[in-house]
Amino acid sequence: MSQIIPDDKNWTFVLESVCPECKYDVRGITPGDVVAQLGGYVERYVPLLAGEQARTRTNPARWSDQEYVLHVAEMLVVMDQRLDLMLQNTDPTFPNWDQDQAAEAGRYNDLDAQEAESKLRTAAAAYTAKLASIDPADYSRRGLRSNGAAFTVETLTQYAWHDVIHHLWDLTK
Repeated sequence: MSQIIPDDKNWTFVLESVCPECKYDVRGITPGDVVAQLGGYVERYVPLLAGEQARTRTNPARWSDQEYVLHVAEMLVVMDQRLDLMLQNTDPTFPNWDQDQAAEAGRYNDLDAQEAESKLRTAAAAYTAKLASIDPADYSRRGLRSNGAAFTVETLTQYAWHDVIHHLWDLTK
């Protein structure tokens, strides 16, 4: 597997402006919107796992299609865990998560397509259930990344939603 070129961009800017790449604006998205829409986006990701080169990196700056799908799955798991921290603690600091290390450690391209699909569906279902269970009065609860970036439940949801949208754009552009 070729070494991926790390993306060191601070993507939190999407909480303040339209993404200049995918052109998506997450600022009006609510947890309820994500609950209503995530299943449909999962269905748009699944066919990408069937491609002949789904597990091939065609460019050093780009993961394989399967790696993108599994990154989204793992990102949803990480966001679910971060929501738990925010709902159970006051202003917690999130553990670091390096998406490129996770792709390598998780050996995303070694899984078969059915395992990858299962991981995506399971993560999306758990994340959706978590969002649906959150009382809107808790949307303003906060959490911090180790670099100091602050999120509320609502903005963390928007940030995660951008990841879902943006990576589908990455895969279909």
